[in-house]
Amino acid sequence: MSLIRSIARPLLAAPFILEGIRTVKTPEREIDVAPAAFAKVDEKLAASSAPGMIDSRTIVRAAGAVAAGAGVMYATNRAPRAAAVLLLATTSIGFANRRKIWELRGEERMNEIQAILTDAGLLGGVLLAIVDTDGSPSVGYRVNKLVERGQKSAAKKQRELERSAKKLQSKVTRSDVRKGAESAQGRASDIASELQETASAALERFTKAYQAQVD
Repeated sequence: MSLIRSIARPLLAAPFILEGIRTVKTPEREIDVAPAAFAKVDEKLAASSAPGMIDSRTIVRAAGAVAAGAGVMYATNRAPRAAAVLLLATTSIGFANRRKIWELRGEERMNEIQAILTDAGLLGGVLLAIVDTDGSPSVGYRVNKLVERGQKSAAKKQRELERSAKKLQSKVTRSDVRKGAESAQGRASDIASELQETASAALERFTKAYQAQVD
């Protein structure tokens, strides 16, 4: 890990660790932002088959523990990209629990806008952390290279098959020519033998006829 990353990662993780610990200790900080929403969550949990010990406070505490744990993992360079994904999830939940700024006035509204922009800045940092490959090729790059190597290998094998087919075709052609020549030579030899036998027979008949006339 480079020096810049070893400095930047703990700095980015620090707010998540602090907020996660505070949320675990006092989950009411998050619940008080949107009490009606958390009340509905409690009603649905009570109506479901979930254990009675699970309520909105337990869920908020669990989310805070996840944020703190992911922050520690990211700060200590342990599975940083997976930790960044968890931080992104907790940040998104924080955005969902934000107060409606159009219902606020004066300094309270400005404080809420500042808090939203702060969370947005952390969200941007987490997004960069997710795509940070620490100098190693990304998954997309590896997939593209793998596909490229596969295409080159397929093209090479196709060329080899084409050359083999041409060689085989050439061998087949030469073999056919050789077989044709041998067949033609055999037929010519048979014809010559037949002609020789015919000539011998004719000569023999002529000789017998001549001797008969002389006698």
